[in-house]
Formats: sequence, structure tokens, C-alpha cells
Amino acid sequence: MSHSLLRSGHLAGVLALVSAVTLAACGGGKDPILGLGTGPALVPSVSATAPLARQPAVTGVATNTQLAATFNKPMDPATLNTGTVLLACPSASPVAGTVTYEPNSRVVSFVPLGLLPASTLCVATVTTGAKDALGVPLASDFVWSFETAASADTQAPLVTGFVPALNAVAATNAQITVSFNEDMAPLSLNTASLMLNATVGNVPISGTVSYAVGARTATFTPTNPALLPANTDFTATVSTLATDLAGNPLAANMVWTFSTANALDSTAPLVSLTLPAPGNLGICINPILTAQFSEAMDPLSLTTSTLTLAPTSAPGAAVGLVLSYDPLTNTVSMNPSSMLSAQTAYTATVRSGTLGVKDLANNALASDKVWSFTTGNATCQVPVVLGASSGFAILASASVTNIPTSTIVGHVGLTPDTGANITGFSSPLTCPEVVGQIYAVDSTGPACALPDGVLLSQAKTDALAAFANANHAVRGTPVSVTTNLAGLTLYPGLYESLTSLDLSAGGALTLDAQGDPNAVFLLRSATSITTLSTSQIVLSGGAKASQVFWTAGSAITLGVNSVMKGTLLAGTAVTLQTGANLEGRALNQGPAAAAITCDACTITLPTP
Repeated sequence: MSHSLLRSGHLAGVLALVSAVTLAACGGGKDPILGLGTGPALVPSVSATAPLARQPAVTGVATNTQLAATFNKPMDPATLNTGTVLLACPSASPVAGTVTYEPNSRVVSFVPLGLLPASTLCVATVTTGAKDALGVPLASDFVWSFETAASADTQAPLVTGFVPALNAVAATNAQITVSFNEDMAPLSLNTASLMLNATVGNVPISGTVSYAVGARTATFTPTNPALLPANTDFTATVSTLATDLAGNPLAANMVWTFSTANALDSTAPLVSLTLPAPGNLGICINPILTAQFSEAMDPLSLTTSTLTLAPTSAPGAAVGLVLSYDPLTNTVSMNPSSMLSAQTAYTATVRSGTLGVKDLANNALASDKVWSFTTGNATCQVPVVLGASSGFAILASASVTNIPTSTIVGHVGLTPDTGANITGFSSPLTCPEVVGQIYAVDSTGPACALPDGVLLSQAKTDALAAFANANHAVRGTPVSVTTNLAGLTLYPGLYESLTSLDLSAGGALTLDAQGDPNAVFLLRSATSITTLSTSQIVLSGGAKASQVFWTAGSAITLGVNSVMKGTLLAGTAVTLQTGANLEGRALNQGPAAAAITCDACTITLPTP
């Protein structure tokens, strides 16, 4: 697909404050023969889930969530019911709920009749009683787990991107997609909540709407006319009827415009990057495989039929995968639903042709993309789940002290201490130093502060859960590191000091992702973390600040004019001395959590 005709759109200013990794899903009802060919595709399977199926299990799932699972091919609705789609929280305690199947998206939803128990490991199951439209059952039960948070989700979802972009010129065979910052309720995405009209005369365009679980993306496919009229202006609308998995609607309708050219898009997509890289050795046994495409893809064509993984020596023994897709980077991620075998060669395939992956103009990959790698013995680290604390640049317990002039991109919050202890902002009526919102538990803070004790309580609870998650034994045995990290290069993984962690004055620590955009770095100190003046963290090999996490049993101090990357989770105080620059978050938690101080510092929320 030509980038000049159709490209990813996004709302200026929104993405800077949205933390979230947009994740993706699977198969589309638009191609009735997809998955009905020979071989493994004959058997139906689950391609994507919400909450995400992952090893180890995801945590911080809201107690008022619903579940969704997408299949790689059309299913028999009569076989999807409370006897074949199950939830238990914990494993021996069945949860009552309702089950609904949406054929356009090939997605089944389980809606609990009440709140799920807090801080509980839940087990979801789709049994072999689920059958496809030809009566073929799943080869085995699909089972996944997740852990609930301490509270419900009350925040409205956001639109983070759309294709065609605002004021873009699209091909006449384009589809319209809308992406969100979190997974949405599949049944809420339909022709009543996603609409397309010719701008002149407000003439509606008929079409079908589908939703890709995990991709957080809804797709409008025109049907009458099937090709959009050429040289025409269009208005697309996502309405407040669209809700997230917790039932929270969009805060307001999202409306944008684009136009068409007098041309079709007939350019086949390409796979431009694969990870692990072909031939790599020693890959961890719970990897996230990725394939990046040359253009925006139809998320409904990304299924366990079109993307496969199998031992190189046994190509018919396919590994179970759960897929996700990031529409901002055109990247599909393949998450094995169980640990891979150690010291084993695997081959991954992205399929082409009529039954393969397709772009948003229905152009298929021209040829299969095939690559291989070999596992080692170790496990990979997964990101720390931050929940409601993810949007905060500063989240303190005892006080927030600012010494002008600072720059803070992200929210600032204080709880349980009174808002009067949010001090030092250069213009307390407007707090221009903060690109975001200041939240307090009461009205005694700066005039710019918004009282919201409920949001703050949820954010602080999630910060505490994040600290526990980062220090959980399930993350495996950490690599021991010395006190002073200066001069070291660390690769993705878990590192720990049983005393303190320091970075000497002027020293540098390099975090090298080795080309893996999913690489996670977790550095733990039993006591304190201190970086001295002009020291810096250097990100290399595609490492992202959003994937770097630091935990300290006590205080974290960033020295004068030092540069830090990653989210800070401190047991007590966090201090950013004069001119310190943090791409990340300063969060503290627990009964001993104290003040967070920013002295003419810069804090910027990391991009996903």
C-alpha cells in the first residue's frame, strides 16, 4: 500500500500522555475461506485474547473487566456458551456470566455478572466443545490466566489513531480503522458506533464493522459502495457508544475527515524486519516474536493460520500463539502460549497469498516470510504492569515539592497527604510547568489541582502492585550486579544488588536491547539507588525507556544534571536534584513512601 495514499493517523498531543502498548489480534470475518485450507489451518484455534494470554500471567486487570477471545476462522455460535467459555477466580471458583459471539470479528465475549474478586489469579478456558462452522472442534482446551487488580476501572478510553489520517488522501479501496489506548468491548464496536459519511450532503456509506481483540482496533469495511467514490470528501465518526472492557464509554465523539484519490492501491505489503533475527542463538524460552510490515495491515488477517511457529525438526507440531498488533508501528507480535523447549531450533512463518496476511486494501503478502532461531535456557523478562499509575510523571505519598523552573510532561499526584503539600510551582493558578493534570485528594492544593481521591487511590494501589510485581519471585533468578554500574553494558534481563546501586559522577550505564523493541530491563536494589552528577543512562540497540524499570527498597536520588531512563519505583523518597532529566516516572508506594522533590528538573513520560 502506498504510504502517500494511506498512512497511520494519530491525534496530536494524545499519544504523548497515553501509556500503553497497543496490542493486536486476529482473523477477519471478511474472508470466509480464511483458515479453511489444508493442514493445520483446518483446526480452529484462539488467535488473540483480552486480557492477554502470556507467560507469566498479566497482572493488574480491572475487577470490572469482561473477557474476549478471537478465533482464526468462523465458529459455530451454538457451540459458544457458558458450557464452553469458562472463567474461574480463583481456579476452583467458577464465575457466572453471559457469553456472546460476534461473527464479523470471530470474537467470543464473556461478561461476568458481577465484579471479579480483587488481587486474585483467574483462569479462563475455551474448551474443545467450541467448534468451527464446519463442526471441527479445537484441538485442545485453550487456557490462560491473569491476576486482577485491587479495584475497578473507571477511566474513559481514548482514540489513539485512525487510518486514513486526518485530511489524508486515501485509495478508493481503503478500509477505515480506529485504534484505542486499551481493549474495547467488541460488541460495542458496530455500525452505530463507527460510521462513515460522504461529507457533502452527509450521505451515509454502508459497511460492516469488526473489532480486532488485542490490536485495540476497529475496522469499517465499505459494502455499498464497496469502493469509495473517487475524489470525494468523507467524515468518519466514533461515537460514545464505544466502550472499553469495563463498560466505560469514550468521553466524547471522535470525528475526522479525509478524501479519496482517483486510484486503487495495488501494492503488496512487505515484511521489513523480524525478531529474533534470523539465525540468532540463545533466545529466551518465552520470547515475543515480531514481524514489522512496510505499511498498515488489516489486523483481522493476522491469525494463527497466517502466522505460525514450529520446531524446525517438526514443522507439523505448531506452537500455540497469541497474537498482538501495534497499528502505530505496523508490527505484529507472536506470544507463545507456553514456554518453548530449551536448546531447540524453531521456524516462524508469515504466510502470503489468498489465505495470507493482507494490508488495508486487501493486498496480500507476495511471498512467505520464513526465518529460524534457536532457544537457550533462560526466560525473558516482561514489563512491569503499572495500571492507573502509568499516566503519572510524579505520584507521591507525603509531599510533592517543586523548585522552579521544571518541566513535567505527565500527571502529578499526591495521596494520602493533603493537597496543601503540593508546593513550589511557579504559577500555582495555572501550573504551566506541568503538561498534564495535577491531582490532589482535596481542594487545599494549588488552584490548578483537580481533587480526585478515587483516581489517586487507584493509582497508588496500582503503584504498590507494580512494586510487588517487579520484585515477585516468578521473574526468576536475578543477575547479581555490583554497587557502581558506571562503565557497564547490560543486556535485557533482571539485575539486582542486595545493597545499593550507584552510578558515579560522569559515569554511564548502557542498556543494549540488541535490536529487540520488546526488550525489558529490570534493575532492583534492596536499599537505595543513587546517580551522581552528570551521570547518564544510555539506551542502545532499540532499547526503550518505557521498558526500563528501577526498584529500590528505600530512596532513589538523581544527581545534578544527570540523565535517567525508565520508571522509578521507590520505597521511600525520590529526589531529582538540580537539572536532573528523567524519561520515565517517579513513583513511590507503601506505608513508608515519602516526598518526591523536583529541583528545576525535567520529567517526561516515556513513549510506548
